[in-house]
Amino acid sequence: MSEKRQFFGTDGVRAVANRHPMTPEFVLRLGQAAAAVLGSRAAGGERPRCIIGRDTRASGEMLESALIAGLNSAGVDVVLAGMVPTPAVAMLAAQTGANFGVVVSASHNPFEDNGIKFVHGNGRKLSDKTEIAIEKIVLGNTEEATRPEGRGIGRVSRMADSVERYVAHAVASMGGLRLDGMRVALDNAHGAASYTSALALEQLGADVQVFHSEPDGFNINEECGCTHSEELERLVRQSQAQAGIAHDGDADRIALCDEEAIALDGDELMAIAAESMLRKGTLKQNTLAVTIMSNYGLDDLVSRLGGRVIRTNVGDRYVLEEMHSRGLNLGGEQSGHIIFGDWATTGDGLIAGLQVLKIMKETGEPLSQLRKCLKKFPQAARNLRVRSKPPITELADAQKIIKETEKKLGDYGRVLLRYSGTESLIRLLIEGRDVEYLEAQADKIASAILAQIG
Repeated sequence: MSEKRQFFGTDGVRAVANRHPMTPEFVLRLGQAAAAVLGSRAAGGERPRCIIGRDTRASGEMLESALIAGLNSAGVDVVLAGMVPTPAVAMLAAQTGANFGVVVSASHNPFEDNGIKFVHGNGRKLSDKTEIAIEKIVLGNTEEATRPEGRGIGRVSRMADSVERYVAHAVASMGGLRLDGMRVALDNAHGAASYTSALALEQLGADVQVFHSEPDGFNINEECGCTHSEELERLVRQSQAQAGIAHDGDADRIALCDEEAIALDGDELMAIAAESMLRKGTLKQNTLAVTIMSNYGLDDLVSRLGGRVIRTNVGDRYVLEEMHSRGLNLGGEQSGHIIFGDWATTGDGLIAGLQVLKIMKETGEPLSQLRKCLKKFPQAARNLRVRSKPPITELADAQKIIKETEKKLGDYGRVLLRYSGTESLIRLLIEGRDVEYLEAQADKIASAILAQIG
């Protein structure tokens, strides 16, 4: 059985700032451990280098300082990129030949929380195995590299043009196409995008109406950003924009809204992009990578256009792993982590937004029209309270009905059954074309489950 991670979740280590494990003491140790695992010395004996970026949270200053101390004490030079999105750190690490990058951010969480995310020098996220290796050193379960002294101790410098470099990279992703005459409502969630996204859109000639872009350390994600689609819809109505873009705190995610002020989800964004790329012949292997949560309407659309969809566990890191192993250039999650692999090594809210605006410009179609390419399959869902959680394979009667249902649905539907990680619940989702059949089968499977463990 694979080892469990104690501190790392689906996206780094995250907790309330100044409460374990997000204390300066822990973060200092985390920096030392990361240096031992990720900071191999160059051939000429040069000190390893790490790039650090952070979002706008007040606690970011404290945790960044602890991280610097940990890295310097382990002989790593630190380059501070300042307040920039997570994808900017990934891009800058790869562009400057750093050994690794670190982001101090808790993404879409409220300001009280903070987190630490690492990327390799090539801009890619860490594997579970690498995170476990770092944890073992933090916990003192394995030897770490000796601490250098004298000239071996790491130094700190600042990157003056981190924002400009990232913005130039995002603008280049448009291939020379401009957005003159397009009005865009932009919600920066008072986060890291406050310094980058409007600059990129303005350089491309868009008429940008900027909102929620006055970070004070405490207002990040507060009633705004990509987890509040109702606010983006309001802003699009207010500014009469042709499109709305919202980010989360570290701008690796995006929410989009059409000109009729109706928000799109990540599946609709991926459908628009996949259709465009399949028609142009630019979708590598003709394959789109998504998680098990994505709607089967995507499979239907992509297969009709001669492509295919592959699915991974929930979490953009698993989508990224699949994309890298298969050489794919488009993937993502329903939640708005969209990865355009030709331009980013991780979810990038700005680049994803620009690529969709580019398709609008190229086709002359509004978003309300483009989104119609995805015909979502209906779903029947049940959340059932259970008294125990035996392996799902042991729910014999339910499994029998599930097998019958899957056979009937064939390639055009699926049954998902999984326990909640935090509550005494089992979650059932059936997706297919016939709503009445889905509801009837959901009731049958639910009854069988409840009879056994309800």
